Amino acid sequence: MASDTKRQNSGARVAVALPKADAAATGSQTVSLDIALQQAVGSRVRLNLVATGQPAVTGVVFTADPLTNLLVLNTVSTSSTVITASSLAAPSGTYRIIPISQISSFQVLSLPPPNPEPTNPALNAIDTNATQARLAKSIAAKQAAQARLGPKGTTPTDQALFEALSRTMPATWSGSGMLISDTYLIEKPYDAANVRFVEGRHGDLERMKKVVEMERQKVRLKLSKNLLDGKMGSDKSPAKSPSPSQMKKGG
Repeated sequence: MASDTKRQNSGARVAVALPKADAAATGSQTVSLDIALQQAVGSRVRLNLVATGQPAVTGVVFTADPLTNLLVLNTVSTSSTVITASSLAAPSGTYRIIPISQISSFQVLSLPPPNPEPTNPALNAIDTNATQARLAKSIAAKQAAQARLGPKGTTPTDQALFEALSRTMPATWSGSGMLISDTYLIEKPYDAANVRFVEGRHGDLERMKKVVEMERQKVRLKLSKNLLDGKMGSDKSPAKSPSPSQMKKGG
């Protein structure tokens, strides 16, 4: 059984005794009431009030504030959350605020259970391996995108032709030429007539020339359409009506 803490020296100090189950605190030690209550945060206590006829109050100590001289007690706890001195959120329950000056003594009924979590747990542990993998993947993607760009002087039509061919066949830049499937080399100005075999390689050269010519025509048509659409979209001024001097009689 735990022994009651008793007020001494005009209510300034009390004798605190913890439950006998705690072998490390078998004796009592006289400390100030507010400090004793601060040390009891998370413990279940029974408070005896100064006012005559007031029943004892039982609950879990949430906080004892020395600045406001107030005690916050959870009298009906509905949560299994452990309260510690570093708790940031109050567990669910019914709370009662009691001035410490109105407490004559208190008894510690039970100590708080041990908190398995560290006081300041890392909210989001960083997986360095995953971070390095994402970084390497991002760098590789940027390098691949850079490698797809033609050499200095490559026109939008030439770049679009390269992109079109690379969608169906492996394509890389080899100097100023387009290397397709490690077999065909398309040199400037990247027409069908400029397609040849890479030395030592064989394939269907005529078919490759037809593919290049077809893709080039499609690219030119697409770019022309985009250019036309751009001009039409930028022309927002209304059409001007002809002046009377420009109108012909009988027209």
